[in-house]
Order: sequence, then C-alpha cells, then structure tokens
Amino acid sequence: MTGPTVARRTLASGLIAMALAAAGTSCVDSRSAPPPPPVPVEAADLRGTWEGWAGSTLTLRRGGAAEVANLDGQEFRFDDEWRMTGAGSWSLIKPGRYSGGNTVGSGYVVRVAVTRSAEGGEGAAERTGAPSPSPLPTEAAARTSPPPQAASWDLGVTENKAGELTLYFLTSDPDVRDTYRLTKKA
Repeated sequence: MTGPTVARRTLASGLIAMALAAAGTSCVDSRSAPPPPPVPVEAADLRGTWEGWAGSTLTLRRGGAAEVANLDGQEFRFDDEWRMTGAGSWSLIKPGRYSGGNTVGSGYVVRVAVTRSAEGGEGAAERTGAPSPSPLPTEAAARTSPPPQAASWDLGVTENKAGELTLYFLTSDPDVRDTYRLTKKA
C-alpha cells in the first residue's frame, strides 16, 4: 500500500470511530437528576393564571376549563417551534395515578388538553387586539410554525426556593431535562 492509501484508511477509520462515539453519546441521559420533589396541592391552589417563558400563559378555571396563550409544546413538540393559543380542559392527577413516565415526577400532575382557537396561530394577539408580550425574546419571536389543531401537556407541581407553587414540563429531549416553568400570577 502506498502512503496516501494508508492515510485515507487511517482517516476513514478515525472518522468512523468518532461517529460511533458520537452516536453512543448524542442523547445525554440526565434522568439520574431526579425530578423536583412532589408538593401536595388541591385544585383550588392551582386555579388562576400562570405565566411562563416569553409571555406564555396558562389559565386554570373552576370546573376544569383551561385557556392557553402562546404556550410552547412539551418535550419533542417544543422543537416543532409552534406556540398554542386556545381553550380546553384541565384535571389534577393525584400521586400514584399518573402513567405518563418519569418526566414530571411522581407527585401531583396537571393535565391540560387544548384545541387551538380560530385565531390561535401566529399573530393572534394582533388580530384580536389582545396585548402582545413585550419585549419578546428573539427565540420566541422566531417560533412561527403553525400549532397543531389540538395539544396536551402534563405539568408537574413543585415549589420554588421561596416556597411558591410552580408548574413545569420538559422541553426537547426529556432525557436532558430542560425545564419550562410557569409561576402563578399575583
């Protein structure tokens, strides 16, 4: 074999080894970092409006009615770059009854199911006259894909360092545990 042939085979072998190593580590498994500890709550504790990233809101009403405005998708649906505005329902699932996996812990879970409003796509705030969040971070303003007709979220319930209730769900790859938090509006 000549020098260039050996060099190409060595390079090819090195690239294959790097690709295999990357494939084995491309999904960071952070599940060993446990979800936040469960917090006991009643439905009355959760009613009200919750604010999240870049002007997103979730409103939980008496009787199980729910509304969302500019709420991003959960887990891999976050990567689809849509923001949902619409109405639907919510329910509180007690510890031990949630069967959706480990992504929102083992405590109380708020399940929200929403149908997109007729004006629930991009620019809904401008068409309805509702105030748009200001200023929107560049990342939120770039999320312009149309939302699906219906979507659902499972949100864990925990407390922040000040002891206030917080709702959360994971975005993108659930193994990475990137957390989308919503805090209750005063």
